[in-house]
Amino acid sequence: MEEDRRVQPETAAPPVFGKEVKLLKKISVASAALFCALNLYSLSVSVNSSPWEDYSRQRLDSLAYAIAADNGEIKKGISLAELFPALFDAWLLEVECSPASERVQFEVPDLADKLEGIFLSAGSSGWELEYEGLTFSNINSINIKGEVLTKRPLEIWVNWEGTEFLRGEIKRYADLHRVEIKVTEVPRPDSKLISVARGGGAVPDILMVQSGYIDSLVRSGSIQNIGYMYPEGLQVQGREAFTYDGKIWAVPFYYDAQLMFYNPEMIHGPDYNWTLSDYEKLCRTAGSSGSIASAWNAYSASFLIPFQLSFGKQHIIEPDGSIRITDEASRKALEYIIRLKDASLMTPMERDAMTSLFVSGDAAMIISASYAIPHFQDLGIPFETVPLPVNQNTGIRVSPLLDFKAFAITKKSRNTAGARRLIEYLTGTGVQYRFTSETSKVPALESAFRLLKGENKYYEALRISAESGTIIPTDKAYSVYKNTMWKMLRFAISGRMPPGVVLEKTQELVDKNMEDIN
Repeated sequence: MEEDRRVQPETAAPPVFGKEVKLLKKISVASAALFCALNLYSLSVSVNSSPWEDYSRQRLDSLAYAIAADNGEIKKGISLAELFPALFDAWLLEVECSPASERVQFEVPDLADKLEGIFLSAGSSGWELEYEGLTFSNINSINIKGEVLTKRPLEIWVNWEGTEFLRGEIKRYADLHRVEIKVTEVPRPDSKLISVARGGGAVPDILMVQSGYIDSLVRSGSIQNIGYMYPEGLQVQGREAFTYDGKIWAVPFYYDAQLMFYNPEMIHGPDYNWTLSDYEKLCRTAGSSGSIASAWNAYSASFLIPFQLSFGKQHIIEPDGSIRITDEASRKALEYIIRLKDASLMTPMERDAMTSLFVSGDAAMIISASYAIPHFQDLGIPFETVPLPVNQNTGIRVSPLLDFKAFAITKKSRNTAGARRLIEYLTGTGVQYRFTSETSKVPALESAFRLLKGENKYYEALRISAESGTIIPTDKAYSVYKNTMWKMLRFAISGRMPPGVVLEKTQELVDKNMEDIN
């Protein structure tokens, strides 16, 4: 069968899978346009002509999920990567259809790396393979020529919301590919990995990581550069969130975005283009009834930064890698927050207290992140969401921070190739669509995000927040700024120190800390 890789096309077929791919035919039929016309009852999947699995129609139905076809239509389908064992390399795909036993071969460079983006979908008369404009219907067998990965155990450390659902997805992968995967929930995976690695202990193959932790993980030599495996279709912001020192260190999975939550029984909700002026009016209306008008954790730099940006600040981190917080935009932002607090339009409090007041109906509005949506849904409380308001003086929306989570491969992984295939699965359409549907996260994969449009009532608020949002920087300077500002903001909000003085003192402390680090 090896000679098939060198066969030239018999006809001038249109390019498939890109210009480098050749369409190879072993058996011809009378019409090249008509491939098959019989309902599919089972699908035989093999590797190097050796059987791997027979999938009944019922099982394919149970495995399938929503995908976007080439024409934009939403269909049920499944990635070919989920039907085959994990592959180290592959180069030839062979598809056979009914009733005429039409067999078509594709020579595809780096096929193993592309399988996650090739889908088998449920058509009107059976299962079909559709890719780059060509459709093969009523498929009864698929064979792939390649090298199967050696079955080695994998270990992954996970954290944050939705871990139980994520465990289920990892188990699905393990069952489909017949591999052993250990899943461990670790509260601070970054610091634990660094300490375990320094102590010579056993580390996992994959680490779930937040963008703000990349700096320390890279400097400690704990994770690998994975730019070589970065998949197509991921949002540019996600790529930037895990780029450090010109290299990519993790593949983004999902992110949370800050939103305004409000109680529709207490205030008449704003539209998505509301302004800070509208926000203040709603606060006065809600406050007149004796309730807390609005609450958020104003002690955290994570709530100051969105306002700094809306008052005209261009960067959180300056192009030279420094932090500048004595600028006019930062001063205006801090003065505005203090004015809201002094006018009783905003009550500063820690996250847990703020959330409790909103749940009890004692606070009309809060700024929180999208991770709160499933929590409020489970409680059954009345709530709606809108993007953060626009600063009417600058025309810039209060820019929510986008908190990306991703998967990194550890430097001492014992199964780097297997870790890559698992990450490709977790960041593919199926898992991202199912996971974010369940948790109201925002998928990092653009195609998965579009699939949520018709079913997630918060889609539009999330979309606007994503488009106007700002990623959390990976630079060490951000961590220094965040931790320093957390302490200094209390002096400003309590009135013990003027805003300008707070920013000057914070600048001095940040500069000193950065000198010590450097």
